[in-house]
Amino acid sequence: MWVYILIAIIILVIVAAAVLLYLRSVKTQMIDTQYSRLHEVNQLPFKLDLVKLKNYNLHGEAKELYDKWQDEWNETLNTHSTHATNALEQSKTNVEQFKFAKSTKNNELAGENIEIIKNKYDELTEEVAGFTKAVEEGKHQNIESERLYREAKRDVLANGHKFGDAKKPLEEVIKAYEPEVARYEKMVNDGNYLRANEFIFNTYNELLNLKDSMDEIPKLIKEVQKELPQQFQELRYGCRDLRAKGYDLDHIKVENRLSTLKSNLNRVEPLVAKLELEEADSILESIHDELDDMYELVEHEVNAKNKFDGGKDVITDELFNAKALNYTLRTEIDYIKDQYHIDESDVQKVMNYENEIENLISIYSGMIEETEKNTTRYSAIVDNIDYLKNNAHTIHEEQNSIQEHLVSLREDDAEARENLRYVNDRKEKVYRELMASNLVTLPEQFIVMKHEIEVNIKEIENYFSRRPLNVEYVKAKVNDTVLMMNKFEQEAYAVMRDSELTELMIQYGNRFRSTDADLNAHLNEAERLFKENRYKRALDVAKDAVESVEPGSAAKIEKQYDNN
Repeated sequence: MWVYILIAIIILVIVAAAVLLYLRSVKTQMIDTQYSRLHEVNQLPFKLDLVKLKNYNLHGEAKELYDKWQDEWNETLNTHSTHATNALEQSKTNVEQFKFAKSTKNNELAGENIEIIKNKYDELTEEVAGFTKAVEEGKHQNIESERLYREAKRDVLANGHKFGDAKKPLEEVIKAYEPEVARYEKMVNDGNYLRANEFIFNTYNELLNLKDSMDEIPKLIKEVQKELPQQFQELRYGCRDLRAKGYDLDHIKVENRLSTLKSNLNRVEPLVAKLELEEADSILESIHDELDDMYELVEHEVNAKNKFDGGKDVITDELFNAKALNYTLRTEIDYIKDQYHIDESDVQKVMNYENEIENLISIYSGMIEETEKNTTRYSAIVDNIDYLKNNAHTIHEEQNSIQEHLVSLREDDAEARENLRYVNDRKEKVYRELMASNLVTLPEQFIVMKHEIEVNIKEIENYFSRRPLNVEYVKAKVNDTVLMMNKFEQEAYAVMRDSELTELMIQYGNRFRSTDADLNAHLNEAERLFKENRYKRALDVAKDAVESVEPGSAAKIEKQYDNN
C-alpha cells in the first residue's frame, strides 16, 4: 500500500515541478516583452521633433519652450526608464526564486513607468506640433494683414469720393496700421512667436472689420443722401394722394413723424464721418422701423376701404332681404295664428329680429354717412363689416327656418288628413277581407284592434275641428294610428294566410288518407285545431303530415300560394 502512496507523491512532485517551470517560462516571456517595450520608448524620436524648432529663431519664447520641452523629456526618460529597468531586474530575480506574485507586481510597476514615458512623448509632440501650426497660421495671417492694409490704403486713395467726409478719418486709421504690421516681424525675430501670433490675430481681425466698414460706408452714405429721402417723399406724396381720394390719415401723423425721421437722419452722416458706424446703423434701423410702421398703417387703411367697398353691396342686399322676410313672417303669423298653434318662442324671435334688423340698418347707415364725408378713416368702421355680415346672415338663416316651419304647418295638416283617410280606408278593406276569408270565426283580437283604430280616428277627426290646431300633436297621433293600422293589417293577413294554406295542405293530403293511417290522424288533428281558430298550429301540423308522405310538397304548395 505504501508503494502506491509513494508513487502518488512522486507524481505530484513531478507535476508541481512542471507547473512551476511552466509558470517561470511564462513570467520570463512577460519580462522580455516589457524589456522590448522599454527599448522602444527609449528610442522614441522626440529629439527629431525638437530639431524642427531650430528652423525658427531660438530666442525669447521659442528658446524657453525649446529648453522646457527638452528638459521635460530628458527628466521623464531618465527617471522612469531607470525605475522601469530596476523593476524588471527585480521581477527577473523574483521569477528565478519562484516568487511569481512579487514578479507580477514588479512587472506591472515597470509597465506603469513605460506608459508614463509614452504618454509624455505624446503630450510633448502634440505641444510641438501645436506650436509649429500656430506659427504657420500667424505667418498666413500676417501676409493677409499686409494685403488688407495695402488694399485699404489703395482704395481710399483711388476712390476717396465714395467715402465722403469719412475719407480723412479712414486715412488716419489705415496709417495707424503701418507700424502695427511691422511689429509682427520684430516679435518673430525676437523669437516671441506666441505674442506675435496673438498680436497678428487681433490685427488681422481689426483689418477685416475695417474692410467691412469701408464696404458699408458708401452704402450708408447712399442710403442717407438718396434712398431714405426718396422714401420720405414717396410716403408724403402717397398720403397726399390718398387724402385727395377721401382717406382720413390724421391718426398716422405722417408729417410730424417724417419731420422727426429727417432730424434723426441728419445725425447719421456725421456719425459715419467719425466712423461710429454701429450708432449710425442703430439710428437707420429705427428709421426703417418707423417707416415700416407708417406704411403698414397706410396699407391697413387702403385694405379697410377695399373691404368696405367689397362688402357694402352684400350687406345692403342681406339687410334688405332680412327686413322684407321679417315683414312677411309677421304678416303670415298674424294670418295663420288663429288656424294653427305657433310656438310663442318663434313669435318672440320674429319680433326681436325686427328690432335687431333696425339696429343693424342704423349701424350701416352711420357707416355710409361716415364715408360720405370729405375724408373717412376706414379702419375705424371696417370692423363693423364683419359684425353686420355675421349678424345679417344669422338672422337670415333663423328667419328662413321659421318660414319653413310655417309653410310646413299647412303641409303637415294636409298630410295628416290624407294619412287619416288612408288609414280608415285600409282598415275597412282589411276588415272586409277578414270577414270574407275562410276563418271559422273572426278572432276577437281583430275586433278589438279595429275598435281601437276607429276610436283614434274619431278622436283625431274631432281634434281637426279645433282652432288653433296643434299640428305637431295631430301629426304624432296620426303616426301612432298608422302604426296601429300596420300591425292590424300584418296580423290579419298573417292569419288569413295561415288559414288558407292549412286548407290547401289538408286538401293535398286527402289523397293519401285512405292508405296512410298516421297521415289521416295528423290531418284530423289539423282540422280540429283549425276549427278552434288555432290556424298557425294547424298549418304546422298539416305541413308536417304532408312532408312525411311526400318530402318537399309543403314548400311547393306554399311557394305557389305566395306567387298567386
